[in-house]
Amino acid sequence: MGTDSPSGTGAAQGQARAEFRVLGAFEVRLHGRPLDLGGPRIRTLLALLIANAGRVTGVDTMADALWDVDATPGTPRTVRTYMSRVRRSLAPVAEALGAADLIETRAAGYALRLDPVLVDAREFEQLVTAGRTALAASDPVTAADRLSRALALWRGDAYEDFGGSVALLGETRRLHALRLGAVEDRVDADLATGAGEALIGELTTLSERHPGHERLWGQLMTALYRAGRQADALDAFSRARAVLVDQFGLDPSPRLAEIHRRILDNDVRLLPAATAPARPVTVAAGRNDLPGDIADFAGREPELSRLLSARDGVAHTAPTAVVIEAIDGMAGIGKTTLAIHAAHRLAAQYRDAQLFIDLHGHTSGQAPVTPAAALDTLLRALGVAADRIPVDPDARSALWRAELAGRSMLVVLDNAADAAQVRPLLPGSARALLLITSRRRLVGLEAAHTLSLDVLPETTAVDLFAGIVADDRPATEPGAVLDVVELCGHLPLAIRIAAARLRTRPAWTVAHLADRLRQAGRALAELSAGDRSVAAAFALSYGHLDAAQQRMFRLLGLNPGPDIDVPAAAALAAVSPFEAERLLESLVDDHLLQQPVTGRFRFHDLVRQHAQTTAQTEEPEPGRRAALRRLIGFHLHTGHRGSRLLDQQHPPIEVGEPPEGCVPAPLPDDGAAMTWFDVNHECVLAARKAAEDAGWDTCVWQLAWTLDNFHYRRGHLQANITSWLAGLAAAERLEDLAVQARAHRRLGLVYGPFGQASEALHHLNRSLTLAKEIRDTLGQAGVHFVLALHWTHEKDDERALGHAMSALELYRTLEDGKWEARAYSLIGACLSRLGRHEEARGHAESGLALCREREDVYGEADALDSLATIAAETGRYGEALGQSHQALTLWRHLDNTYRQAGTLAVLGDAHHALGHPGQAREAWQQSIDLYRARGLHPAADEVEKRAANSGCARASAPPPPGPPT
Repeated sequence: MGTDSPSGTGAAQGQARAEFRVLGAFEVRLHGRPLDLGGPRIRTLLALLIANAGRVTGVDTMADALWDVDATPGTPRTVRTYMSRVRRSLAPVAEALGAADLIETRAAGYALRLDPVLVDAREFEQLVTAGRTALAASDPVTAADRLSRALALWRGDAYEDFGGSVALLGETRRLHALRLGAVEDRVDADLATGAGEALIGELTTLSERHPGHERLWGQLMTALYRAGRQADALDAFSRARAVLVDQFGLDPSPRLAEIHRRILDNDVRLLPAATAPARPVTVAAGRNDLPGDIADFAGREPELSRLLSARDGVAHTAPTAVVIEAIDGMAGIGKTTLAIHAAHRLAAQYRDAQLFIDLHGHTSGQAPVTPAAALDTLLRALGVAADRIPVDPDARSALWRAELAGRSMLVVLDNAADAAQVRPLLPGSARALLLITSRRRLVGLEAAHTLSLDVLPETTAVDLFAGIVADDRPATEPGAVLDVVELCGHLPLAIRIAAARLRTRPAWTVAHLADRLRQAGRALAELSAGDRSVAAAFALSYGHLDAAQQRMFRLLGLNPGPDIDVPAAAALAAVSPFEAERLLESLVDDHLLQQPVTGRFRFHDLVRQHAQTTAQTEEPEPGRRAALRRLIGFHLHTGHRGSRLLDQQHPPIEVGEPPEGCVPAPLPDDGAAMTWFDVNHECVLAARKAAEDAGWDTCVWQLAWTLDNFHYRRGHLQANITSWLAGLAAAERLEDLAVQARAHRRLGLVYGPFGQASEALHHLNRSLTLAKEIRDTLGQAGVHFVLALHWTHEKDDERALGHAMSALELYRTLEDGKWEARAYSLIGACLSRLGRHEEARGHAESGLALCREREDVYGEADALDSLATIAAETGRYGEALGQSHQALTLWRHLDNTYRQAGTLAVLGDAHHALGHPGQAREAWQQSIDLYRARGLHPAADEVEKRAANSGCARASAPPPPGPPT
């Protein structure tokens, strides 16, 4: 597999001769030999990953496949154990493909990343698609070849080793249905090349096995008729009718009845093309129904170039094939403008006729044109007399195809509602070009080439605006012009309306227009001119949605974040993830929602405004509050779970139960937690701000706590300050002294690295006072711990040691071993800077032993940092180098980029002292880059100074040892 794919891919993965075979007995082959995949559960998990290749398979789904019972609390860990075995079984394949790992761990589960052609099922689908494309292009020889090759990949039933697996049942059924469809398509291709008698045996068996498939009966009747067996063909129709009536309660379809009628009439159209007599073609005089071209058309060069060369792509293989270009995009994106402009450029190539019809799929106050009505209009445009136009829709469609046969025509089907409206209007094998525009993606038109329009790039948007204004104001205010097109979201309709308003108001400046657009909630109101309105266009698209889609659309207007994923949307709307994904994808197809990356969805800025307005006007206030509660609850409870995974030593908080209808995202481990926070960071910050605006103070400080561990690992200290300042204000409104003490403590910790010593000391002293007032011994210990870090930053090691010792004594009083261990490491670092190296080493080693005993990876890395510093202070640079490398490995395992920066600085010092200038510079530079990326310029300046001097032999102390209690 891989070398003969329809796309001709010869990628490295294909060259490695790896094969994942599921169309029969399940196996993975490498260089022609099957791999030993392990036991049945390992094979089941791998089969499930292959079935979902490229998509995330959830842990719960895996658990159901393995045990066929509800997941238990231990299930995620058990699944991880099995997944490690799956990875080992695939290791030879990964190595051969040049990949570190074929399986990605994601927040919701696992994903298998493969070139699709390595999986026989995916190669089968690609070949079927290629065959169907060739068939639609009237190239039956190529179609028969591609479809035959596709069917030859089957060695039995799909996933036949897993017949009892419910998790694979849907995929198995889908593949079997696709296989039968491919067989039917291949028979059609064979019939188109003139076959007949040779197909009778196969079709007899297939029609008996699948009696409800009328297409097979029609193919059998055609093959029998071609073989000269007219009576048998009529008998086949009688049997088909009896089966359909008796087993399914159905009469034969008009299509099957039409074949029956043609057999009775000895219609030559059932014969192979080579034996059927030619019929004369009457070409009507050229007719041009195209609307006028757009004088101020701007940009769209790549899209226009594609449309102008659409026929070139098939001319050498199928010169008489119909070419269908389906242009889709959101309201106001310029679909009709592009189609009309392209049609005028192409008119000379299609001399027989250039037809245009508005299908009114999205027209205010007007129902979409029915296919039958559209056909009537198109046939009359070709000069067909009214009495020749059949009443039956199928017959009318057949006449349309017959009239187009042999003609060179261009047809623009504008404003289509959906694929069902357009399908009866498609020519058969005419030498024609169809340009279709729709706000929906016409995914049901298999033969169509899809062209999805995006907003205009900045330069094109500026050119369009300036061209419509048509005076010197845009040239004199270039900055304001950029503001206007940005506020219009680079949407052509919005830019046209804004420019038209400016053109008709000579007294306005561009800056004045920008100010009007910038006013909150006013942009959509401003973007209206005559009968054109951006808001009206969006409202019309919204009006064509069903009730569930409309509800999801307006609830998404409540989302305070920049985007949203499926689990969060499910919580927002209180629906299942499956239903949420269905609704989100349907909104993407309708171009009311964008999907910039897989699994994440966002609004165009102007569409967001419309959704917000719609939510305010159509969603009752209790419903809005409940939806926002669920969304904030989703971020809080998912983030709380993630924060606990990032540092299980961190004392937890109580967040209660999620709101009804809110299901937090599953986070199996700390890696998944970091991934979730990385992707959703801005969304959680926005949720905290929304909770603040709504007056939900408890959620405000809880979300600050939820973000704390992640902020510290990533070095997002400024964001942490902002969150805890909001959390402190919320705690003060709640008069909750314990939370106030915690907030002051965290603020004291994060102000220090920014060089804001007075702010840090103020918050720490206030935290200590509050902790004493409420007799919070653990909190007091935590403040002393952070005060030790504070005085370390201030180079006052005596004070730092005093506070570190106080923290240790308080932790001992509480018998809190986990923080006692970390306090030992902190004391060791303080003692080292005071020159008391042997005492320092003893404390740091005690801390390391305790952390390893408790499997505290964070504390272990911190202790190794302290020991590395002590070793460097005493001239044992080789030891310092080894301990720094160990610490760096652990920080990277924890994905803690902030602490990596400090360890890299010490590593650079050790390399320099050992005479490794190149490695020293590399470590220092990595440290500087990490600090600068997080805005920690004082720390970066210090490392930069050492790197510049390169004469120091003394390692600096590492940064703070992490978030204490």
